[in-house]
Amino acid sequence: MSDPVTVQTHEVVVLGGGPGGSAAAALLAQLGRDVALVHPSSPQGAALAQSVPPSARRLLAEVGLLDAVDRAGFRPNEGNTVRWAGGAPRSESFPPGSGGFHATRGDLEAVFSRAVESLGAHVRRGTSARSVERFDGEWRIRCASQDGGPLELRTGWLLDATGRTGVVARHGRVPDRRTETLALLRRYRRPDGWDGADATHTVVESHGEGWAWSLPLAPDVRCVTTMVDPPGAAARGSDPTPLFEAHLAHAPLLADLVAGAEPLGDAWACPASLYTSSRFAEAGLVLVGDAGSFIDPLSSYGVKKALASGWLAGVVAHTGLVDPGMAGVAAGFFHHREESVYRGYRRLSARFFEEAAAAHGHRYWASRAEAARAAGGEGEGPTPEAIMDGTEWEIPEDAVRAAHRLLREQPHLEARAGAGVRVVERPAVEGRRVVMQRQLASARAPGGVRFATGVDLLVVTEQAPLHREVPDLWHAYNRVAPPVGLPEFLTGLATAFAAGFLEHGAP
Repeated sequence: MSDPVTVQTHEVVVLGGGPGGSAAAALLAQLGRDVALVHPSSPQGAALAQSVPPSARRLLAEVGLLDAVDRAGFRPNEGNTVRWAGGAPRSESFPPGSGGFHATRGDLEAVFSRAVESLGAHVRRGTSARSVERFDGEWRIRCASQDGGPLELRTGWLLDATGRTGVVARHGRVPDRRTETLALLRRYRRPDGWDGADATHTVVESHGEGWAWSLPLAPDVRCVTTMVDPPGAAARGSDPTPLFEAHLAHAPLLADLVAGAEPLGDAWACPASLYTSSRFAEAGLVLVGDAGSFIDPLSSYGVKKALASGWLAGVVAHTGLVDPGMAGVAAGFFHHREESVYRGYRRLSARFFEEAAAAHGHRYWASRAEAARAAGGEGEGPTPEAIMDGTEWEIPEDAVRAAHRLLREQPHLEARAGAGVRVVERPAVEGRRVVMQRQLASARAPGGVRFATGVDLLVVTEQAPLHREVPDLWHAYNRVAPPVGLPEFLTGLATAFAAGFLEHGAP
């Protein structure tokens, strides 16, 4: 006779304890939601090394995980050393006190799961989802647990953060067949450790048939990864160590880095091909982080992308629970954001691939450059910071700087509404909920903008034509909107001009 099934109901169930799932569960727990995090005891890819940039710290703080990460004592990430497209090596360090960190995926998830539990979430460690079905709007997730009998979790909101496994997400995957990639990994130990920048930097190098990167996990241990075309059928299932060594030999910067170091076992392989999803969310279901899309690790923003996705997924689920009438709008908002972020990262990688293609002249680079450019499309997309600030569209920094210079050159402020500027109502995040928000749109910012550096641009454009001096405008703004400092206000005002919401000239 089989064991009876234990049935538990939660407002939200999150599958997967990686950065995306942990961020979503942590945020929802802080918002007072009844959330369960299903965390397998041996997460897929636990041994993988991950690099987290300094810019991820804001996201970690927003979801309540930063203190736990800082206490964990992970290896610091203090900069990058890059040799790309045959050029000379370039080493850049982050400003003091603003570094990120390096860690294995398993260690990072262990820290996250404890922190998520401390925030009030129900963490089901050693539990894996075996089947998922939906009945009349309710999800039923059958789980296998190492610590007990069969478990069925029921919920109205399911967040799939199971990465490449994609318990639910795999059914709507859109793989990029032109960029199939295999990652080959190996660890090295040097008893006396590495010196200088090599001790904490991520090291990246391109070569004719692919590229490679390395990061430190301890003072005496580094992980090296080579990104290559998958070998033919005859090589599959064989020891990948010879293939790893052959590709490492093409990357002299990295080969020299680990020369004389002791290999810690053989190399191992894992898939690293890119994919996206036909639909990232619907009412009651959200595909989080790598479950929805996987970007080339060349950007080094994989963890940050997952954290941002998890944060927004938590916001979406919370919105649907607080205001069910907004559930569909919130899900559509999430889909648009994830789609835009994926395209934005593909555009970013296209530039690097094109440089490598021109230098190396190999089909590896030519095919990836073409695929990335096609997938990325044209235009700009929102950054994670822009989404958190309630900004629909990120105005190019050079345009904001130019507008700021022009403002300083003017003897007086003579501002009028920009030609073609209009007020539109679109979804945005306010107070950890998705709401319909009045925004400004123009030819330069067709997606809509409301805030920049915490400044309400709608208030700025209403007040600017009434004042001839910037200090007077700043004081007037602070009387009718949440006060901001003068530097932030000046950046917001320059953004309004850069976006075309305001023009110079008497009203």
